[in-house]
Amino acid sequence: MPVCFRCTRSKTFFVLILSVIASLFLHYSCKKKEVMLQQSFSFQDMDNKGLLIHLNITVGTQVFKASLYNNPTSQSLLDQLPFTVEVEDYAGIEKVFYPNPALSTEQAPSGAEASVGDMMYYTPWGDVAIFYKDFKYASGLIPMGKMEDVRGFVNALVSSTTVTFEIK
Repeated sequence: MPVCFRCTRSKTFFVLILSVIASLFLHYSCKKKEVMLQQSFSFQDMDNKGLLIHLNITVGTQVFKASLYNNPTSQSLLDQLPFTVEVEDYAGIEKVFYPNPALSTEQAPSGAEASVGDMMYYTPWGDVAIFYKDFKYASGLIPMGKMEDVRGFVNALVSSTTVTFEIK
């Protein structure tokens, strides 16, 4: 039985097209997973990168200590020091202030989960948050550092909401 050259060529072309589509699909799905892995965040990873600098955070006469991570977001806050701001409560979970100008989001993860004492930048609203309660993963949270004695900080804010941030 003779083989139809046209049919064989069409089948070969069809198989070739399917192979290319399958290769592209695998390539892009692997790239997507790679990007997702790069954007995932763990505090253990951040701790291994080290701390950039120590801060004094003053409320009235009380001084609290904090340490910032070595990342562009924290660095852009450091570039603004020293400064005094009004801090407000948000949702009974965090104390927030709004740095001006906005902080860098370069090399930032897509989001993070907050624990007591975490200092985070929330990109959608442009505020720095100091968490005094744990909070679930939220897109747009960028870890900046850790604060010591968060309970004392929150208690001090009862008498004054004016807070000074400066390099230790």
